[in-house]
Amino acid sequence: MVLVFGGAYQGKLEYVIRNYGIQENEIFHCDDASEIDFSKRAVYGLEKLVLNLIRCGADPLDYINMNLDKINDKIIICTDISAGVVPTDPVMRQWREAVGRCMTLLSRNSERVVRIFCGLGTVIK
Repeated sequence: MVLVFGGAYQGKLEYVIRNYGIQENEIFHCDDASEIDFSKRAVYGLEKLVLNLIRCGADPLDYINMNLDKINDKIIICTDISAGVVPTDPVMRQWREAVGRCMTLLSRNSERVVRIFCGLGTVIK
């Protein structure tokens, strides 16, 4: 597994397409999903999936944990939402914490972790 993360609008998806030879039809976009399409090579917008799971009453960390074997060959792309002002909305605080915990689990189980800043990738694992 490869975890690619960084702030919003930093070029994460473009980096993955350019450096891993991924085609658009091989990317699962999490937008409104509460499940990952495991047939795709890359998962884009993991933070959106986490929010959708929270809104459905599911535990995102449990979901990721239960599916680690299905994503061990995937490229996971996630926006880091941990910076900035802590939200006052309880659901948004829960979301922020859940994304951090999921990224921690994924990075621990990834063979490579790449942080993207201004379109440049820094391999941190």
